[in-house]
Amino acid sequence: MRPELILVGVTILWGSTFIVTKDIVREAPPMLYLVFRFGLAAVLLLALYGRRINNRRLLVDGVILGVLNSLGLILQVLGQVFTTASKSAFITSLNTPLVPLVSYALYRLRPSTPQLVAVLLATLGLMLLTYPVGGARWNAGDLYTVGCAAIYAFTIVQIARRAPRHDARPLTAVQIAAAAATFVVALGVAQLCIHTIAPPSLPQFALLEARPLVVTPRLVVEGLYMALFCTVLTFGLQTWAMARMSATHAAVVFALEPVFATAMAVGWEGSAEWPGARGATGAAIVMVAVAASELPRRRAKIGA
Repeated sequence: MRPELILVGVTILWGSTFIVTKDIVREAPPMLYLVFRFGLAAVLLLALYGRRINNRRLLVDGVILGVLNSLGLILQVLGQVFTTASKSAFITSLNTPLVPLVSYALYRLRPSTPQLVAVLLATLGLMLLTYPVGGARWNAGDLYTVGCAAIYAFTIVQIARRAPRHDARPLTAVQIAAAAATFVVALGVAQLCIHTIAPPSLPQFALLEARPLVVTPRLVVEGLYMALFCTVLTFGLQTWAMARMSATHAAVVFALEPVFATAMAVGWEGSAEWPGARGATGAAIVMVAVAASELPRRRAKIGA
């Protein structure tokens, strides 16, 4: 199957995570949720593909990608506690214009003219679609999410560079296991702070972990969905697809994520989530951007 179509499927699942994660972190401590989500996914993937982890280079690349992904996700989840879903989607999507800059800064990889046009179009469309109607009133959550966008841009470049060296399945298993280990360390730090620092002086991330966990059937279902579909499945498919395309091309396809997120929010919450004419125009521009990013590939096929 074409990697672009696979990556579009991944963005559909990623788009659903904004709604589900926002619902989960209203009640569950964020780091505890991430440990459950990635821990369960790691156990499953290592049981399936652990025997294929048979060389040092795969292990190193997987750990690097896993730690990068986990750091970005920590900042995104913490951000979603303090900011709105629409602002989180907008700020996270800033990784799209950052990817070609990171690619050039690290590896002197120049995007093609159609790719550059696609990035600019995608950025404009994302701003129209997801920029908060009330304007940019920055808070701590927004700043966390800015850090997330920067790390995700770097991560996309590294996945596109490292994934072609390996079988996607064991590489994904190492990534998820490394991410789970990172979340365990973060949870341990938060618990250490809770037990050694007086409550008035606790940092925000530790205060969030101090909240009691109330397990409900809805929380269990949402956690299983995030672990199985939005971790095991998405990371595996994403790694496979990005081994077969450039980082800039992948970043433009990822620009579809807030489009799908908005569509799902409208379907779930009703007309109150409809982004209006401005948002609909932005979504259309993003679709044009994804089509524009395909031009180099199509021309190459015609030329062949």
